[in-house]
Amino acid sequence: MREWSAIILAGGKGSRLMPLTSEIPKPLVKVTNKPMVDYSIAHLIYADIKHIILALAYKGQKMKDYIEKTWTAEKLGDVELECEIQESNGTADAYRMLDDKIDSENIVVSMADIVTNLPVKNFMNFHSEKEGIATISMKTSESHTSQYGVVLLDQNRKIYLFLEKPAPMELYLSSMSQRADLFLHTNIINTGIYCFKKNIADILDNISLMDFGGEVFPYLLENNYDLFGFVRDYYWLDCGNAQTYKWANWDIMRKYGWPITPNGEEYDNIYVMGVINSGQNTIIEKPTCFGELVHLSNRVKIKELTSIGSQVKIGEDTVIEKSVIWDNVNIGAGCIIADSIVCNNCTIGDNVVLQNAIIAPNCQVSDDSQLRDQTLELGTNV
Repeated sequence: MREWSAIILAGGKGSRLMPLTSEIPKPLVKVTNKPMVDYSIAHLIYADIKHIILALAYKGQKMKDYIEKTWTAEKLGDVELECEIQESNGTADAYRMLDDKIDSENIVVSMADIVTNLPVKNFMNFHSEKEGIATISMKTSESHTSQYGVVLLDQNRKIYLFLEKPAPMELYLSSMSQRADLFLHTNIINTGIYCFKKNIADILDNISLMDFGGEVFPYLLENNYDLFGFVRDYYWLDCGNAQTYKWANWDIMRKYGWPITPNGEEYDNIYVMGVINSGQNTIIEKPTCFGELVHLSNRVKIKELTSIGSQVKIGEDTVIEKSVIWDNVNIGAGCIIADSIVCNNCTIGDNVVLQNAIIAPNCQVSDDSQLRDQTLELGTNV
């Protein structure tokens, strides 16, 4: 039996990210021209894990088709990558349904819809050293406790209390601990990546626990199982809504997630996947990134923190700033696009202003339109 394998949970609907997920599952949404699921797979391969299972659900066949087309045997080498489409009722239930495929003493459970540079190998080593049944990846945050919860740890990083979204009374009671070696942390995020010993399956098979954070971890503590927290300062962002999705693109371009970088070759903080056909007097600021077959007409200005996808045409005198443009997009002349997202297969007319706008796939925006703080749903024509 091998020492490590991994499960990537990739079945969520991405409801809060709509309409970006109206045609594709959330893990296929690209951050700096690379689907989030690719980041997750690459992390595990880099950590030398040789068996990876993707648990798929929403638009699972589309996910599976993409994985099988992209992650070929030649690219994977000696890594075995499987896709399983299932209908689970939570993160723990998804694990339970894959238990018969686990062939290792320890398992990493990761997510396909986050962007992080968590040092996975160090995380795995920490889990092995502590010898607990489970280890939770954690990082400090300046965000409010009510969003991310609290954790009570000792100096050995053993967890004694784990509350994901505690009520005020629970916070008060947890602060009454009299042990001097326990430390209450109210600013630690559970980043959703876990290590387990294989015998976690015995618990899941016997008790109807569906979610790791809300049910499994409290059960383990109540029944005196050893649970540890791997607390480090690393980059992590859940692309749960359009705003955090834009932040993820900006952060990766600014190298906040190093060694994660945008797709393509870097030329002094400008990342390019293919040829850029550029007209006269175009300006490209940095950091920015570009897909393949991009055409910039005369006097186009691509300002900082803009991600341009593949097969994108941009008309004369158009200015784009701090925006994410997906693939197969035609943008007319004289447009101003700022702090916006334009999804696949869209046509933007001439002299259009987009300010903090979201344009869903297959939309058409007519000449001289002004869309500020607006969202267009799938296939809208305005």
